[in-house]
Amino acid sequence: MNTAIEKQSTIIESAREMIVSLRERAKETEEIRRIPEATIKELKEKGLFTMLRPKRYGGLELDLRTYSEAVVEIARGCASTGWIVALCGIRELMVAESFSEKAHDEIFSENPEDVLFAGVYEPRKCVVKKVEGGYLIEEGYWMFCSGSLHATWGYFGFPIYNEEGVMVDQKLMTLPFKELEIIDDWHTLGLRGTGSNSVKMTNVFVPEHRVTSFNEALNGNFESTHLRDIALYHTALFPGLILSLGLSGLGVLKNALDIFKESLPYRKAAHMGVEYVKDAASTHAILAEATLKVETAEHYFYNLANELDRWANEKKYMEPQARVKALADIGYANKLLKEALDLLLSGSGSGFVYDGHPMQRVIRDFLTLHSHRSLSPIITIENYGRVLAGLETNAIRY
Repeated sequence: MNTAIEKQSTIIESAREMIVSLRERAKETEEIRRIPEATIKELKEKGLFTMLRPKRYGGLELDLRTYSEAVVEIARGCASTGWIVALCGIRELMVAESFSEKAHDEIFSENPEDVLFAGVYEPRKCVVKKVEGGYLIEEGYWMFCSGSLHATWGYFGFPIYNEEGVMVDQKLMTLPFKELEIIDDWHTLGLRGTGSNSVKMTNVFVPEHRVTSFNEALNGNFESTHLRDIALYHTALFPGLILSLGLSGLGVLKNALDIFKESLPYRKAAHMGVEYVKDAASTHAILAEATLKVETAEHYFYNLANELDRWANEKKYMEPQARVKALADIGYANKLLKEALDLLLSGSGSGFVYDGHPMQRVIRDFLTLHSHRSLSPIITIENYGRVLAGLETNAIRY
């Protein structure tokens, strides 16, 4: 077998092997509001955090399709863990593409096996001053920093304004996580284990070589000149980032289908003309339609991953219209998954209202994920429709 294919199948199988243990730890993960250290250790040992990291820095340097399938399998076991693997994994791609060799050498100079990224590119507040040799973040505040409790390095965006107060660029910086303060505010409906706390900085200096233009990176103008010969690091950045947000939802719905089907042999029917729910025609229609919606969403996600890989393999940066469509594909897949969940709940009876029922966690986790603005079916589809109508997209980033 081809070595590359072997690595791809191995990492996906490694993720699949964790489903049972992840489901066993799901309650603990919710209760402690972070990924258990045993899980983090296993994920690191299997290489699931470094699927998209360059080989020269200890990564596997796989492709988006392999990464996507592995994330879905992890999320099938635990949504919070899938979310963390997805985001920490895609951050490897973003940091690899966006920053210079000098920054990379600094990040990975000691114990690269322990490096784990967390970050947010949109600040809620950031007061920054250009100083000699870099930037001084006088005061910065970023919400929703998933993986904050496990990260060793962070990346954060901040705006640059001209003298008239007009934003002319958005920068991206990377720095050791020990220079940040984590605020324990992630008390939420779902995805409780992601540790998506707010973080803040006060009078933190960031040297010039660890700051890059996020706007330029989103258009494929990367500072990582030392990685230009590697196809993976030509991947369109923003579609890859948003794909990472949607993949866990697919895993969650696959888990929901598993839960629904596993319960069927034991569920007695009432007012359905049959003894067991599994024998009712309405159950058959619900299960078939929900399955088809999940399969269709899977097609959108994996087809997009293949497209991102195809453009990257040709060492071409995905053209703007294709990037807008990519976001619409993700939003539409998210819509289909919500419809599938609604169908399954309509056929589940009221048993899931009891604490401890596995479908209850599915609902909490998926609704939290589904509500992410970047995954909005309405916004992403509208923007694609504008492009189809010959207009400019309303999206700031794509």
